Amino acid sequence: MYAEIIACFEATGQAMWLKKFIPGLRVVDCIEKPLKIYCDNSSAIDHFHNQRSSDASKHIEIKFYIVKERIPNHTIDVEHLGTEEMLADPLTKGVSPKVLNKHLAGMGLQKGL
Repeated sequence: MYAEIIACFEATGQAMWLKKFIPGLRVVDCIEKPLKIYCDNSSAIDHFHNQRSSDASKHIEIKFYIVKERIPNHTIDVEHLGTEEMLADPLTKGVSPKVLNKHLAGMGLQKGL
């Protein structure tokens, strides 16, 4: 769970930067909808959406709580996306050839041998 919390913290920083950068391009005035961050760890998502702390979250540094603060003010929205749908999984863990081919197609890459 700790790795996912750190990853969501880093993604939140990028989302905040995007929300400030895009209006500067003068393509749109502002981004009103929260930017979605997908996570395949249910415990991490529960941690972000609950205001209570648990024994498992006692060791989490205070700086990572910024993610919890950004959800109610609609800067971001952390949603669950199953492992079978997570396109980045072949980059981080071993997956079956069928899943690998599906993800490669989803990334716009072709399997070249």
